Amino acid sequence: MSASHETDSDTGARSSAAQPVVVVGAGSVGLTLGARLAARRRDVVFVVRRAAQAGALNERGVSLEQLDGKPLRGRVKAFVGCAAARHLEPGWVVVCVGSGHTEILAPEIADAWPAATVVSAQNHVTNEAVLARHSRSVLGLVWRQTVTRLSDIEVRSGGAARVIVGSYPDGLSPAALELAAVLRDAGFDAGLSPTIARDKWLKLCVNLMSIPNALIHPRDHTSAAFAEGKARLLEEARAVLAAAGIEAGSGDGRDRSLEQEIEWQRLSAARGLSARRAPLYNQVWRAFEQRARGLGPDEALEADTYHELITRLGAAHGVATPLNERVLAHTRRAWHERAAAESCGVAEMFRIASSE
Repeated sequence: MSASHETDSDTGARSSAAQPVVVVGAGSVGLTLGARLAARRRDVVFVVRRAAQAGALNERGVSLEQLDGKPLRGRVKAFVGCAAARHLEPGWVVVCVGSGHTEILAPEIADAWPAATVVSAQNHVTNEAVLARHSRSVLGLVWRQTVTRLSDIEVRSGGAARVIVGSYPDGLSPAALELAAVLRDAGFDAGLSPTIARDKWLKLCVNLMSIPNALIHPRDHTSAAFAEGKARLLEEARAVLAAAGIEAGSGDGRDRSLEQEIEWQRLSAARGLSARRAPLYNQVWRAFEQRARGLGPDEALEADTYHELITRLGAAHGVATPLNERVLAHTRRAWHERAAAESCGVAEMFRIASSE
């Protein structure tokens, strides 16, 4: 793929929009991001762990299947490890790996590209702080679209490509504004938040529903118990955050608040909206299926750590979190037993005492 770098006529400095975008990680989020940018003929460079995936990306490019739109394809480059791509001068380095890898990758990213703005497109609330210990400019990006990785180079999406961008720890820097504009040009519904940590906490709470969505059998997804259980998970999280003095909310006001999400979930079964209709599956579903079928190395779950964080904060602030504790224990037991996705009944996961 040929590079096309524009030059500022006054300073000779290249704008971030004209520089390559390095995407660290090529899972479902990384592939979707790369496909949208590459389809707009932006220079996209993936940094991955496996030589086989790097080879496939270099040879065949990246493809996005949109359930409600035309497919997108683009040519990209790929390298194994940050050091192999340190000769590049990216405008942004977008981190799309699991949060368990951030501690190791943060110094490698800073060493390879010390002048780049580093963007955490990860789900946990801890990543920006880790990256900021090593890189001078850090943005947070909240990903709000369900996407499913189909292969090393293919991904599927459905619904609006909603993302939110903000500077870390807060504010809206020129880099954040420029990135949002680039993402909009690539077809994203890109919002801006001057309080990105609040958006990250809101997304973490929403992600407390990822495990039930992935592990409970689809036949139970239309039940009132399924909707009620998810609402109660969020209610426990809301109580914990209030006691801990942590704010969770939408920086641009366009995403449901925690209170609105609880109400929406509670009413979703009666409205016929609680079941997944499209062939879209989250990372928890994929990780359990891959482990159960022996389809390669295990993927880290990460979603269990969201429940762990809520239960730990609850214990520290005297707030009971029985349902989050139950989901956490069930998930780790199922993982140990190599259970398949969608193999659990709603009553097994969301057992609620008759007196409640």
